[in-house]
Amino acid sequence: MIHYLTIPEELFLLTVNEKTGRTASVKSKKFDILLAASILMDLALHHRIDTDMNYVMLDNPEPTGHPLLDQALEIITNAPVQEKITHWLLKLSEKAVHFRKLLVSGLIEKGLVKMDKERVFLGFSSKKYPSLIHNEEIIEVKTRVRELVFGDDLPEFRDVVIISIAWYGGLLNLIFSEEEIAKCHSRIELLAKMDLIGQAVSKSMKELTLSIIFSIHAKEILGIKSPEEKLEDLVEEMKTLMHIRDENDLPDWLRKGADQYKKTLDFIKETGTNEIVFNPKTGKYGLKIWAGLR
Repeated sequence: MIHYLTIPEELFLLTVNEKTGRTASVKSKKFDILLAASILMDLALHHRIDTDMNYVMLDNPEPTGHPLLDQALEIITNAPVQEKITHWLLKLSEKAVHFRKLLVSGLIEKGLVKMDKERVFLGFSSKKYPSLIHNEEIIEVKTRVRELVFGDDLPEFRDVVIISIAWYGGLLNLIFSEEEIAKCHSRIELLAKMDLIGQAVSKSMKELTLSIIFSIHAKEILGIKSPEEKLEDLVEEMKTLMHIRDENDLPDWLRKGADQYKKTLDFIKETGTNEIVFNPKTGKYGLKIWAGLR
């Protein structure tokens, strides 16, 4: 069955806070890279490209019928030589502003989101997308992922790809609470690693992130801010994601005055970025972009 939405579209829907209309980290370099990764993974699902652990290989240049995917496919098809995954993550991320416009326009046309000034609101219930394919409603992405993680059913390959993006891209907080992540950590990791393409792309995202953090352009990309300011930005983002208004309701690692908060600040000073995750079960931090806790 042809799915109603592309993986990039479902990735974007993951970021929308249905109550506030705010989107989490959509206008960040991190999301640009994740968007590029989701495009590559969707093209692989459409059998237009293939990958090993390093390179992207063109498999079939025939258009998919999805404007965003086809524009990316054309760029890959016209490349004079075979390129590494890292190259395509960077190359496609350069067009992220254009791709986001295509995403939002397509979702508006499908009736799945509504725009109010610069805010985005979901146009469907929390369980299913309203439009039909072959007279069958499509279960909304967050619901599908949660049911898969909390159950023991074998996943569809498409949902493995989405879990892989959430796992390696540090987006689990968009779907689960911190307690749920800690409790289901092993199941999520197992599902994410079922996708070999996702593992290859995540390896390149890790390499790319390290080069961004430690390159001479790190300040330009990450923003010239103090560690304290970066932590404040992270707190505001997490308040949006977790629907928190009172700062006293924040978890210890984000609540000013808590001992763990000081450790969070130290980790940001060490890594130079606030794109981090924290596992309350193990007490360890990691970088969001590949979600590998250390």
